[in-house]
Amino acid sequence: MSVGRLQSRTGNLCRRISRLLGAPEISPRRIRSFLERFPESSEPMRDEIPPSSLAVVIPCYGHAEFLNAALESIANQTRLPDEVVAVNDHSPDQSVAVLERQFSRLRELNVRCTLLNNDRNRGQAFSLNRGIADVESKLVMILNDDDYLMHDAVDTVLDVFKLRAEVVMVGGTSIHFCSDGDLAQFPAIGRTAARSETIPLHISTPVDVRGYRYYNDLNMTHSGCCFLKSVWEKVGGYYPEKGKRLVPFSDRDFQLRVNALFPVAVSPVIPFSFWRSGSSVDQGRDS
Repeated sequence: MSVGRLQSRTGNLCRRISRLLGAPEISPRRIRSFLERFPESSEPMRDEIPPSSLAVVIPCYGHAEFLNAALESIANQTRLPDEVVAVNDHSPDQSVAVLERQFSRLRELNVRCTLLNNDRNRGQAFSLNRGIADVESKLVMILNDDDYLMHDAVDTVLDVFKLRAEVVMVGGTSIHFCSDGDLAQFPAIGRTAARSETIPLHISTPVDVRGYRYYNDLNMTHSGCCFLKSVWEKVGGYYPEKGKRLVPFSDRDFQLRVNALFPVAVSPVIPFSFWRSGSSVDQGRDS
């Protein structure tokens, strides 16, 4: 067993024991320490209301067999993103070949596509920061390389940003699946099932974050999560160093830090993505 995987399992065991003993998974002290670095008047930098350009950023490592499906979910959007940025985290498989092939198709659809290659395996947080720094769009949507976007995820989040000008991040729950064949079993349940203005949304405020105790108190799947690039800059991006995070996982840590400063919207009923079960790789570097 690799050192990274052993550390991950040990960390999971410690967290389970702590939870059984009643200890909170989210430290109020860490939240207070983070907030002390920001004035009460902090505001995101919005030079366009509502934002109309969107980029999808994909961190890639060890999931070449799933990349075709992930990129097809982008090509099949009811409203295509303006750009796609993929970051190859020194993946040991054929991820680059898959990306180059699928990017040719997306470019034919007038989507700007960029492939960035890390010189060595640097982990998901580093890769996300590199990809987001490269985008030109105002909004950034995340897609993990083994997941799948709901067919109208881009359309829906753009509409939510129009309807709820106060929020800086929009996300939702997901449907779990195991193989690409499972996707055919699910009906179209995105925005086609409800107008955007009728989609139930939970608005989580900075005051709410101060009362959070567990990771899923902010129940937002990483894939399909969309936020202003200016807010990513404001909170310092994703944290590669686990010791600096509010919680151990880079995605939930980032979402919590954004929510500690600004309102975010969660769609608890209409999912934005499909989450692939049992495919995590490189957990020591990738979480």
